[in-house]
Amino acid sequence: MQRVAVIGAGVVGSSIAFRLAQAGAEVWLLDRAQPGGGTTGSSFAWANANQKTPRDYYELNYAGLREHYRLREELGEAPWFHPEGNLMWDEDPTELKQRVARLRDWDYAAEWRGAAEVSQELEPRLRFAAPETPVAFFPEEAWIEAPRLAAALIERGRAHGLTARFGDEVRAIERQGEQVAAVRLASGERIPVDAVVNAAGPGADRVAALLDLPLPLGPTRGLLVRLAAAGAPLGRIAHTPGVNLRPDGPGHLLIHHESIDHQLGERTGIALDDPLVAELRRRALAALDGLGEAPVVAARIGTRPLPVDGRSCLGAVSAAPGYYEAVTHSGVTLGPLLGRLLTGEILSGEVDPLAAPFRPDRFARQ
Repeated sequence: MQRVAVIGAGVVGSSIAFRLAQAGAEVWLLDRAQPGGGTTGSSFAWANANQKTPRDYYELNYAGLREHYRLREELGEAPWFHPEGNLMWDEDPTELKQRVARLRDWDYAAEWRGAAEVSQELEPRLRFAAPETPVAFFPEEAWIEAPRLAAALIERGRAHGLTARFGDEVRAIERQGEQVAAVRLASGERIPVDAVVNAAGPGADRVAALLDLPLPLGPTRGLLVRLAAAGAPLGRIAHTPGVNLRPDGPGHLLIHHESIDHQLGERTGIALDDPLVAELRRRALAALDGLGEAPVVAARIGTRPLPVDGRSCLGAVSAAPGYYEAVTHSGVTLGPLLGRLLTGEILSGEVDPLAAPFRPDRFARQ
């Protein structure tokens, strides 16, 4: 029986741990914090392949989106999965029109609706500059309650024998010769293993450094603001010219926009009364009718893990037999898929064609 330690209990790590345990491996899921408390809990959690290029990265993400549907079918339920689609428009639709054409050519579900039609049939509270505004609708896209998904996968993994250690940091990864042999925790516990999966998100470079294997990251930051909103003012994701909005459970909205992210600098925390939070809230109130006072109830800055070349790191690192990486942006979209792909590689040695363009060995690792 393969013994595997998965470091990182976000959506990516919990998905890998679940699939490994389901396949019969002896699995330890390790995180210095609580599951879903890192990037997973600070993500807009939009499952999509909408803006993913080049083609190989699009194919990976499109397979990731489809994997969420597959997981729901397998489990018979997925209360964390909300596939109501995504609406998108811009003041200058030139780029969006080009993207929709490309996505249609790549067999992605993408439609055009008029603003008047959207208001009548889909989202009556959204505000548009004119009733003839062209709106792109991507009906298969979804938003995910990501911490809930991670928790559900961990629980199902436990039913297959998964062992969890949370709140206990990995301090060392031991080798026997070149082969990974054990992990040692801050508590002093030593866990003998045959393989280690680095799914530590923004902390993945720190984990790689335990093996003296540099993993260059170029992370980005994003501000998410949660508003209390009575009733159900919005039924699906909406990317408006000034603010991105989506439901966030009963009576709440989550809002974000890239133009605000660019003003964050190196900050990792933010107060509820910060001017950037106020600006996002102002934009949301301008984009959607019926929000009333819509007080801010939470604001957080998430750090998106991203290798420095902008491409995912997926699979074995040849310099350390038994060591694997699953480090990527779009972790919520890709998590369930990476669970399946990494499990296949770890247990059988087979590299799925979807993962082949994203091998970690493209970086100098010695």
